[in-house]
Amino acid sequence: MNVIMAIGGMVRSLYCKTVVAVLRSSVGVMLVRLIMDKFGILAVRNAWYDPSKVTDHIIQGYTKPLRSRGWEMALLEYTISMIMDSTSTSKVPVSERLPEISCPVIVVSGDTDRLVPRWNTERVARAIPGAEFEVIKNSGHLPQEERPEEFVSVVAWFLRRAFGRPNEQEKVFQAAV
Repeated sequence: MNVIMAIGGMVRSLYCKTVVAVLRSSVGVMLVRLIMDKFGILAVRNAWYDPSKVTDHIIQGYTKPLRSRGWEMALLEYTISMIMDSTSTSKVPVSERLPEISCPVIVVSGDTDRLVPRWNTERVARAIPGAEFEVIKNSGHLPQEERPEEFVSVVAWFLRRAFGRPNEQEKVFQAAV
């Protein structure tokens, strides 16, 4: 059994090294540009409950960072670090650490999130002790942008309940809005 585990570890290591080499090559950079050019705007539109409300201004806000010099390599290096971290046996997966969270938490989801399924968001909320889970209707992945007033209301309600002192919280939100 130890031999099989050792062979599996070696294959996994070679696979990761090959993927990293391809990602760091000019082919990797070209693939990232191609994917982002082809699917970036589509992903932004799909993030919204009503894609027709995604204006050019909104698209510019999401695509502006992609015009920065070297963004492709930054994204690739981030991806590589995620791949390398996933092969580490010494790190505890984040999902297993969620029960360790001891501060008040609210997880907010849009009812029509096409990027992160609601069942997954609910699973995260259930894994955090005492976490609140709120769904904002008629919004997708970005309820804070699509329904900002309702989002702020939900978060303000949570903060008042979690920390008390409603008068101080009201002042903070009035200043922020």
